[in-house]
Amino acid sequence: MTEIRNIYPTSHYEKYIQANFTNEHCGIDLELLGKKDYEKTFQVDLNTIKLLDRKSLKKESIEIIDFVQNIYPELDTKPIWYKINVIDQAINEYTGIGFLNRDSGWLNFTIDYLSNDRAEQSGDTIMTIFDLEFNWAICFTLSQDDNYLRVERFAK
Repeated sequence: MTEIRNIYPTSHYEKYIQANFTNEHCGIDLELLGKKDYEKTFQVDLNTIKLLDRKSLKKESIEIIDFVQNIYPELDTKPIWYKINVIDQAINEYTGIGFLNRDSGWLNFTIDYLSNDRAEQSGDTIMTIFDLEFNWAICFTLSQDDNYLRVERFAK
């Protein structure tokens, strides 16, 4: 049996995320959603567009990849992605929101977007994937100051 979900325009999700998870306009606080149950950090090379070895990232993050690709039984159900740049570690610059295609290329899309649209003044670039009902979130944080990509999952 197929579960029926209410799907809203992205503006609905944008307002909800900004009202409930952005903390004093500096980053995003996903502990307000739930407990962190996954975290991995990867060194990056900010001088390359690829940032890091994608094969290694996929191998080390298989739990997250499988989670996103298999979380919904309906193939056409898509979680939300939300991206901000934290400029000078002081203010959020909202850069986009959309529905994430859960095909095999979603991780490359995420890393490419983080790499190609970085925060100014060496700030953090953050892309978060949210469940449509905000039961979980997966956050990708590109730290230009510390040269790492952190992947975290939070769940109720």
